[in-house]
Amino acid sequence: MGVNKDRIRIVPNGINLSEFEDLPQRGTFRKKSGISLDSPMVLYLGRIHRIKGLDLLVDAFALTVGKLKDARLVLAGPDDGLLSVLASQASALGIEDRVIMTGPLYKDAKIEAYVDADAYVLPSRYEVFGITVLEAAICGTPVIVTRKCGIADFVERIGYVVDPEPGDLAHAIVEAIGERMNGRLVRERIALVEHEFDLNAVTRKLEEVYENCIRNF
Repeated sequence: MGVNKDRIRIVPNGINLSEFEDLPQRGTFRKKSGISLDSPMVLYLGRIHRIKGLDLLVDAFALTVGKLKDARLVLAGPDDGLLSVLASQASALGIEDRVIMTGPLYKDAKIEAYVDADAYVLPSRYEVFGITVLEAAICGTPVIVTRKCGIADFVERIGYVVDPEPGDLAHAIVEAIGERMNGRLVRERIALVEHEFDLNAVTRKLEEVYENCIRNF
């Protein structure tokens, strides 16, 4: 658009880390949802809309069931026109008993789901950013996004970035669940999110941009 790149500053979205200081005990969400502690759990949280690529995720999950014993896919969020389609898709694939649709989750219930997930997936066909990815990561959960997500560049450092294809998503899900209990990776993932996306730090960056504009006006 003809703007000098030296005059552009990118400030990311941030999260309030205080909301994630006292995480619930692992197993809380699973107990409420009837999911065994031994069952691999894959989570998506957001609008149930086609642009989110959830049909791709259901297909991908179906490809993993032979490798992940008794796995469960949790789709949490308000229906935005796709829920019945996904239910029919899961039934056609023979995995309807493995797919759990919870409706929207807020506050403590949302964090309980993040903590209990073995992998968090944002399979969007298009996504400006993806704040839920940061929320899942700060809970120590492995994260997977597609290259169509605005946060993909950062996720390459803490998780898995794949093409929006069922096969690629399925491979990443199996890999992510395999590294779920690696304590070193969990600590590194949390530290990077804290360093770059703490809401206070993001606010300071935004203030610096405004102050610089005023000084050079």
